[in-house]
Amino acid sequence: MKVTLQQATNLIQTCGHTNTFMFRGAPGIGKSSMLHALSHNMPDYHVCYVDTCNLDLGDLGLPLIDRTSHDIPTTAYAPSTRFGAHQARPVLIMLDELGKASRPVLNMLLPVILERRLGEHYLPTGSIVFATTNLDTDGLSDSVPAHAYNRMTVVPIANPTSEEWIHWATSTSSPHHAIAPEVLAFAQQYPQVFECYADDPTSTNPYIFNPLKHQTRAFCSPRSLAHASHLITHRQTLGEAILPALAGTIGESAARDMDALLRLSDKLPTVEEIVANPTTAPLPTDAAAYFILAFALATSASKTTISAMMQYVERWDAFEAKALYITTLAGNREKAPMACSDPLFRQAATQLGKYF
Repeated sequence: MKVTLQQATNLIQTCGHTNTFMFRGAPGIGKSSMLHALSHNMPDYHVCYVDTCNLDLGDLGLPLIDRTSHDIPTTAYAPSTRFGAHQARPVLIMLDELGKASRPVLNMLLPVILERRLGEHYLPTGSIVFATTNLDTDGLSDSVPAHAYNRMTVVPIANPTSEEWIHWATSTSSPHHAIAPEVLAFAQQYPQVFECYADDPTSTNPYIFNPLKHQTRAFCSPRSLAHASHLITHRQTLGEAILPALAGTIGESAARDMDALLRLSDKLPTVEEIVANPTTAPLPTDAAAYFILAFALATSASKTTISAMMQYVERWDAFEAKALYITTLAGNREKAPMACSDPLFRQAATQLGKYF
């Protein structure tokens, strides 16, 4: 009984005003990224990220001494600005790593969780608070006592599937969001890297985080795959150091499989060669090479290159790779309108049931 990341953000947007949701999931699956998605969908909210495991009591607020209003000095509680209580508009607060917060800090956060109140100060009307933490079985010292648990709606969150992660990775053209085509092809070819050990305690999957098998160092996760992408982008400069660097990021098994894809990728025609000679540029020779090129072309397509790219893709006899190119480009909210201006793309999209 788990929800997806998309379902989790929908729960927060729909019922976060009345319920404080705490989402539990494995490391690196994108729990923290929900705040970015919510901030995009809820621009009227003041967004607050609170890393609770790094808080001490003084980080929540401090007492102020008032020597003028009474015969004897008194104190009033001044909440930290990190919680947005001073804002006129409603706040959207993410309490990250709540299960790792110290007990005194957790106790101080309970009124925030239940009443939307920090000390004597209530958050602005309509404010939303949600939390994230790891699974108990992850062995990362996440512990929430029963009285705190009962104040929240606690929901397990599932690892994204290969398809869900690829859609996220290709849905925008932001340079901070860009994932190397070799990593996308790896995710397509090895969907088991997104499995969760808790779904199958007997699993011997060598790629994933699994504390039950003492497999807790370098492993594949959406987060570590994105980090691997940064390394791969600079692999020409890194040279032979790329393999040990990848092993230290996604684990040795995944690094060796990724290295095989990189060697294959280096033998393929470049995007520039394809655009310059779409009717004569060499074609891939196997499925993995087609997938790499499909992602490479889809993520780099522009108004000036889409026509040549479509001429090249039309030469492919690999239906799955051609469909992958079309659906990847169609799923990019920034590139899709541009792609639809090309008649060959419109024809191919029509045949796949996209748009037309």
